[in-house]
Amino acid sequence: MRLILKIFCLVLFLLCLVFPFAYRHSSLDKKELRVSHILVNTLAEAEKIKKQLDEGKSFEDMAEKYSKCVSKQQKGNLGNIVRKKTVKDFENAAFNMELKKVSEPVKTEFGWHLIKIYDIKYYSDKDSFLERYFG
Repeated sequence: MRLILKIFCLVLFLLCLVFPFAYRHSSLDKKELRVSHILVNTLAEAEKIKKQLDEGKSFEDMAEKYSKCVSKQQKGNLGNIVRKKTVKDFENAAFNMELKKVSEPVKTEFGWHLIKIYDIKYYSDKDSFLERYFG
């Protein structure tokens, strides 16, 4: 009986180690986004810039002019992102956006962001996606 209990405990222990890892990766979107953003200090600044963008101003020019992020040197370009690799509020906004649209202002611990998605790459094979980003 003790042997069975020890085996059960060992199996349970191993499942507790493996389950969080498997669960964390099972819900990942199999996509990456090419993202740019404009980061400012206040909601008022973000709203003012958003209005100008809606009137046709260039996102890249506005990022270069107003963003407080070092990415302003690349006109706001952050490169490619995947889930679980950025700040949660930023991630939630970006992964729920349409291609080529500018987000409403998004608050994070760093300030207020306006986000634009330039490209979405989908992975058909989850294993290659996980290997690339979590391998």
